[in-house]
Amino acid sequence: MRKPNILVHSPRYNTDMSAFGITTPFALDRGQLVLDALSREMKRKLRGLKARPLTATDLRLVHTPEYLAELAKPDVWSEIFGLQYHKKIPAGKRPLPGLLDDFRLKSGGTLLAARLALRFGAAANLGAGYHHAHADRGGGYCAINDIAIAIRWLQKRGLCKTALVVDVDYHQGDGTASIFAGDQSVVTLSIFSKEAWPQEKKKSTVDIPIRVGESSKYIERLRAGLDKVLVDFKPDICIFVQGSDPYEKDVNTNSRYMKLTLEQLKERDEYVINACMDKGIPIALCFAGGYSPDSWRVHYNAVNHLLRRTWKMT
Repeated sequence: MRKPNILVHSPRYNTDMSAFGITTPFALDRGQLVLDALSREMKRKLRGLKARPLTATDLRLVHTPEYLAELAKPDVWSEIFGLQYHKKIPAGKRPLPGLLDDFRLKSGGTLLAARLALRFGAAANLGAGYHHAHADRGGGYCAINDIAIAIRWLQKRGLCKTALVVDVDYHQGDGTASIFAGDQSVVTLSIFSKEAWPQEKKKSTVDIPIRVGESSKYIERLRAGLDKVLVDFKPDICIFVQGSDPYEKDVNTNSRYMKLTLEQLKERDEYVINACMDKGIPIALCFAGGYSPDSWRVHYNAVNHLLRRTWKMT
């Protein structure tokens, strides 16, 4: 039986952020590096499936009309990216609202990965993970919340009723938590650095803050939290927000609060994937934060494990 392609990616994911005057060292080539490494190991060329960009109708499943209209303003994007543009675009740079097309494409990748996961048991979008976007505002480099949009899109079409979001990014998934607050059909679990941004945390269904000096307890606490959730709740799908920024080699300035080794992160990701797949819960992975030339190695381990487990099942 032919092994299904469950990886979503496009060369357009590697956005030239400098063209917009943004100097934050996003590791946007992570997806291609993962595909290249997998191709070398498997001795055949792997290509990602290309998703369609989310439509305006898709965005309105989660975001308010007022906020979506605000995304036409450069100042709003300046706030999302922490820039000081003062209503002026730097000379020779592209208008910031043009970034919305990139966000729509990568977010469409998360939706496609979720649909593939429902069909094959698992899939991965090699990008996106914009968990800091709220219904009425963006923040933390996130303009639209692909995770929430994918879930609402599936629910609207009756493809799933319940969903679990497991967010292991360095920073709390505050936007996702706020969007689903009070919604019994969606459980949000976020494990994150207690001291890191955002300073004002939102309430997830399950929050697991890790304080300075507690990195050795990370895996134990994640296991306990996820195991308890899966006893009480069997979702129709899990969206796995697989941030690589807890990696000890990450260059994010907040990373001083919590540093995990590549082996710890491999154990983390395999545990989440196995916990869901062992219970027959479809899992769709997306990348989220990562700011290091070595970030791709964290994602590679997770995607490789997910891919091999899925191919073994099909």
